[in-house]
Amino acid sequence: MTEGKDSVCVFKGSMIDVNYYVERLSEQGIISIIKDDFQSGVHAGVPSGSPDLIELLVDMDNAEKAFECIEGLQDSE
Repeated sequence: MTEGKDSVCVFKGSMIDVNYYVERLSEQGIISIIKDDFQSGVHAGVPSGSPDLIELLVDMDNAEKAFECIEGLQDSE
């Protein structure tokens, strides 16, 4: 992701689903990051959040393309 750009959450779900979408978005040239508040809390000794609510973030500029890609993948399942 580009420094200083706003990011958008394009998906929330399990780590398995998020990792799948990260790979598919990467194939489309879309860089994404994973936000895992639960795992961060575990490492800090203060668990918070839920292990099934991992967020997948992309730059605002790529949000529409990412939403379309994820939606297409969900429709084909």
